[in-house]
Amino acid sequence: MPFMVDDIALCDKVLALAEEMAGKPCPPEMALEIAEEIFGMEDRFVTELEASPVPFVIERRQKRAANFVVKRGLVYIHVKSRPNVAIVVPPHFVTDFASVPPAFRWLVPQEGAYSAAAVIHDWLYTIAEPPKRPVQFRKERFRADRIFLEAMRTSGVNAFKKSVLYRSARLFGAGGFGAIDELRFIDPRAPDRLVDPMRFDKAALRTFTIIPRPEKPKTRARLFF
Repeated sequence: MPFMVDDIALCDKVLALAEEMAGKPCPPEMALEIAEEIFGMEDRFVTELEASPVPFVIERRQKRAANFVVKRGLVYIHVKSRPNVAIVVPPHFVTDFASVPPAFRWLVPQEGAYSAAAVIHDWLYTIAEPPKRPVQFRKERFRADRIFLEAMRTSGVNAFKKSVLYRSARLFGAGGFGAIDELRFIDPRAPDRLVDPMRFDKAALRTFTIIPRPEKPKTRARLFF
């Protein structure tokens, strides 16, 4: 898997900015500054997934599933988007990895080569604000699912498991798209409890964790006579 650099300081910065800017307009120059740092790296995954089991019980939509906390920020650059985007999952985010019904976990376990892609997918679903118009809802959810599919390809997931996980997301994922109760962070100062999700503004989180590649300034041709 093409992991390159591990930059927890960058991801901590993203989370701190999102909290600081909650409820306030987000200056675009802040997002641009972070984007320039990220896009100096290689394409695709640029950090390695490091997660550990959550030390207490959390009730989630996925029944009888283990929960994990992301210990180091995870960064994925999606080059097939227009524009290209970097997705940054901050440290302390709680995920259940692959959402697989209990009856099928013997076939496709929660953890596997697809775990990093599943974390990216969980994050995109978590910070989404579902549009009221059905067409726009379907479009935005489809984009998140396609990024999940591309991230699995990047991670070398075999065709069978990739198909099962992608189709499961398409068929059963609508109920979790944008659900506020899925926005969960372990409090780093008290690792036995969760941070109140109302402390974070989803618009700020999207600004600082779904970052478009900065556009190059357009230059005008000069005519010389």
